[in-house]
Amino acid sequence: MKEMLKIGIATYNKLPNLTENDRLLIPIFEAKGHKIVPEIWDNPEVKWDTYDLVVVRSTWDYYLKPVAFKNWISQFVNSKTRLINSPEIVLKNSHKFYLKELSKKGVNIIPTLFSSEKIELETIKFWEKVVIKPAVSAGSHETEVFETADLTQDILDSKIETGDWLIQPFLEEIKSAGEISMLFFGGEFSHAIQKIPKSGDFRVQKQFGAQYLNYEPSRELISTAKNIVEITEKKSTYAHIDGVMTKNGFFLMEVEMIEPDLFFEHAPEGPNRFVEAVLKGL
Repeated sequence: MKEMLKIGIATYNKLPNLTENDRLLIPIFEAKGHKIVPEIWDNPEVKWDTYDLVVVRSTWDYYLKPVAFKNWISQFVNSKTRLINSPEIVLKNSHKFYLKELSKKGVNIIPTLFSSEKIELETIKFWEKVVIKPAVSAGSHETEVFETADLTQDILDSKIETGDWLIQPFLEEIKSAGEISMLFFGGEFSHAIQKIPKSGDFRVQKQFGAQYLNYEPSRELISTAKNIVEITEKKSTYAHIDGVMTKNGFFLMEVEMIEPDLFFEHAPEGPNRFVEAVLKGL
């Protein structure tokens, strides 16, 4: 590794100076002798080949520009500029049908219909309530909950008429216990939070009024999550395991390896762990 690296931290145009969490990384990298520059991922003026390393962070509009994002990521495939996570990991993780592969490998995902074409209403009638979400999405974008008794074939068809979709039973535990997010850096557990939606809602993002709490997962749950990380991608520098605890155990919702929130406000040592994982990965 070079003594001094020029490192770009990729963000998007609404956060040109990075998130508060990501800004914590800058002095740590600089203290190790590296130069850090925030860059907007889809800014055509940026010369990415002048960087030794690009760390994908708050590219939070990528799902609204999927073709542009895919092209941007793809330029790093055989480039001298390293991308973290790697372009191969990011490209695969950008489409939630990766969950189908994890299920086949024994990961306990929420029961899911993966739809690229028409779904007959009768096939989901045994679920009282369903969640329908796009396969390329973030932050609950275009995610809706339906009572199956109120669904008609026309409504279902209009919802999933284009693109790829996931249809899942709605787990009532999400309303009360929320979602658990566990962060792994360099394959090792760092910290976790519990995201509780506001009363009457199912969305666990802060912009929808959700509350984020410190969470101490059991050794068994950490082991389960670490196994999911290894099955998904052993070489990931960072991974964010999201799921829900039910009476039947932990159900995986998604593995985020693109631009997850890192929740450093709940982990004072988190930024150091993240930087160490990035540099060790090189």
